[in-house]
Amino acid sequence: MIFLSDCGVSTSVAHKIYKVYGEESIQKLKENPYGIVDDIYGIGFKTADMIAIKMGLPKESYNRCRAGIFYILSEFANDGNCYASLDDLTQKGSQLLDIPSHIIVMTFDYLNSQKELICEENNQIIYLPPFYHSEVGIAKRIYEIVTFKNEIDKKFDLESAIKSVQNKNKIIYDKNQISAIEAAILSKFSVITGEPGVGKTTITKAIIDIFKLMNKKIILAAPTGRAAKRMTQACKLESKTIHRLLEADHKGKFSKNEENKLSGDVIIIDESSMIDTILMYNLLKAIPNEMIVIMIGDADQLPSVNAGNVLNDIISSNVLPVIRLNKIYRQAESSKIITNSHKINSGEMPDLSSENDSDFFFIEEKNPENIVKTIKGLCSQRLPNFYKVDKITDIQILSPMKRGLLGTENLNEELQSVLNNSKLFIKRGANKYKLGDKVMQIKNNYEKNIFNGDIGIISDVDLENNSITVNFDDNFIDYEYQDLDELVLSFAITIHKSQGAEFPIVVIPVHFQSRIMLQRNLIYTGITRAKKIVVLIGDRNALKYAVENDISNERKTLLNEKIIKWFDNKLFP
Repeated sequence: MIFLSDCGVSTSVAHKIYKVYGEESIQKLKENPYGIVDDIYGIGFKTADMIAIKMGLPKESYNRCRAGIFYILSEFANDGNCYASLDDLTQKGSQLLDIPSHIIVMTFDYLNSQKELICEENNQIIYLPPFYHSEVGIAKRIYEIVTFKNEIDKKFDLESAIKSVQNKNKIIYDKNQISAIEAAILSKFSVITGEPGVGKTTITKAIIDIFKLMNKKIILAAPTGRAAKRMTQACKLESKTIHRLLEADHKGKFSKNEENKLSGDVIIIDESSMIDTILMYNLLKAIPNEMIVIMIGDADQLPSVNAGNVLNDIISSNVLPVIRLNKIYRQAESSKIITNSHKINSGEMPDLSSENDSDFFFIEEKNPENIVKTIKGLCSQRLPNFYKVDKITDIQILSPMKRGLLGTENLNEELQSVLNNSKLFIKRGANKYKLGDKVMQIKNNYEKNIFNGDIGIISDVDLENNSITVNFDDNFIDYEYQDLDELVLSFAITIHKSQGAEFPIVVIPVHFQSRIMLQRNLIYTGITRAKKIVVLIGDRNALKYAVENDISNERKTLLNEKIIKWFDNKLFP
């Protein structure tokens, strides 16, 4: 503690270091202070760098340059990119470490020679190895699955099966839907995509019914617990999260893999836009070549929280059958959530006129302080009273950003004060965790079987042991005091974090305070999270700016090119 306090380290960080290294803490830090970045969750490069500088480590030391390069590449990955360009890496490295760029290049050359990094395009494109191997692995597995010849039962009459399913479900499929069903049944690997209200769930249920007639064993999967639960309810067949399907252990290692494959004939993966590159590779490794793969998702939604743009890259490779559903069906035409989301996706302003029986409302308010006040009033009084819903579980604020007056951090503090008057709480840092609070898990915890993005309610506060219990859909998880940094309040969450979820009522602040995040696919994703009611509140001009701004940050991925190369037989080593 004394050693670390001389290095400017707080007691809580020192405790984390001691918990991992024990009696060897000082020796390990003296050997390489940057090792704590890899070894200890919640400690980043900047903390390690502060310790190193206080210990007198030279600015240009190899360990510092190496750690800086890995930190920059990790930051690129945190922004959704699978690689960085050499120019970006050199420029950012020189700025971050305050050293000449040629030292960054020398360190990079050495890391490349040691295969700690992987490079393409004459060393101009730089990957952390897991992302490179995952991109190549996805391309290879898609090729192997598609080119594996299944014996088709020639006696099976697909036309009659479609008619039989129509009679059973009391529905008549149109030509587009029948083409979609046929393509999914007859292809080894296919994609079904489309906006809300175009019948993706209807098609999925028909495909499941036909595979059942063929006596096929069907596996349903989705990236998040909420998406899997929704799929189970819609399809009347159990759906699992991909992590659960692959039998993740407490360290995040998957029991299902290339040596221990999944058992079944067909896998249908919903909300595929949310699947990141590394998870997709792990899933495909566990899928046997003879299995039929069907990916379903809305390609216009935000891409995955983690690095990659898998669904769009697979679609843009043009090597697999892609079924695009684009007709809004009659039952969805009366919903302004559906019609307005289609307008936004086409770059048109939504219809902002509001009738009492509408499901889409816009409240004009340009002053950020007044927006906060209005949101508090909507959540605590107006919406629960009018729609007779639970003010905590049924209403979700979705904000474009974390920071600022209209960001999730401030909104959560404001909403906690009006939505939860419990006096029973535990305080950690600036955060209060009250009995009855809505909270979100922000990292995968395989030991507790709870994952990034899961939302629950604090059901018990134990002051004596400084711990809490959270109810995640009747799954009760205990948190010790030191684990509380895995939880944040979630009365308000970012739109990114809402992917794959649906909420009865969604409220979205739209203001130029969030200009950097005002993009068409962000607003589109937020609106399509609502099951019953959407309320936008803010500046009409900010909404217009977002709808017209289709220049979402292009993610640096090369998966589509790698898929094309495999199918052109330009294979990788």
